[in-house]
Amino acid sequence: MAEDKTAVHKISDLIGEARANNAYLIVISSKTPATIGKMVKLDKGELVMGRSPDVQLSVEDDGISRKHCKISMAPNGQFQLVDLGSTNGTYLNGIQVNVATLQDGDKIQIGANTVVKFSIQDQLEEQYQRSIYESATRDGLTRIFNKKYFLDTLRKEFAYCLRHRVPLSLVMFDIDHFKKINDTYGHPAGDYVLQRLAAKVAETVRQEDLFARYGGEEFALMLRESAAEKAMRAAERCRRAIDGAEFLFNGTPIRVTISLGVATVLDSDFSQPEDLISAADKYLYRAKKNGRNRVEAAELP
Repeated sequence: MAEDKTAVHKISDLIGEARANNAYLIVISSKTPATIGKMVKLDKGELVMGRSPDVQLSVEDDGISRKHCKISMAPNGQFQLVDLGSTNGTYLNGIQVNVATLQDGDKIQIGANTVVKFSIQDQLEEQYQRSIYESATRDGLTRIFNKKYFLDTLRKEFAYCLRHRVPLSLVMFDIDHFKKINDTYGHPAGDYVLQRLAAKVAETVRQEDLFARYGGEEFALMLRESAAEKAMRAAERCRRAIDGAEFLFNGTPIRVTISLGVATVLDSDFSQPEDLISAADKYLYRAKKNGRNRVEAAELP
């Protein structure tokens, strides 16, 4: 008697409905870093995008109407993009549209900075996309944004700042005597300190601010539309948060403090984003020279 055999032509034969295709919106560009990479599943209802907190995909961006556009499923099962009478229009792959049928990979832009991608994916592809995005934009240890993503975003924000004549501030900081922490308690303790510090600062900053690991024990905090005084207050909140936090590794307390430098660009104080980084770094090293566990910046007028 012949043995029954099951022919498997693709992985979906093995996991069945888990591979069912679904439609998603993926935020690939946004003024709010925390929303980048966000995936929203589309079902048979409709999804409204806009500035209102009451819509299904709420985004803060320049030029976005409260209810800007919507995506809904047509009777034939295809998804349609519909502009809801927005002030500045809805763009599909760079072309302004009122109503359009969406295809896999289409990019929708609303406002000055927000771009979402329409994607047809199955569950495994969704997980893969998430992991790819995470590895491309996040630091592997601390899970905050990495240096590449920070630099890419800073260049865009710097250009926006000069074009629209709005302030942009940068805080650079690092951990005081971090080498001593590694030497005294070991590198696993150093990794713990980096993770704990990143989590604590992330709780302190605004959602629209960009917090990244710049390298080693150095971190960067980009503050959108924040003038010098506001940036100083934000930096001081971070300093106090770390100074007052408990760092306990395997039952051993570790004293952790940070030194911070703040620089602000308004109009044309700096010609390149790298100039802003250099200025913040200069004040960071001044903070270290003046005793550490402090914030330094240019004197306010």
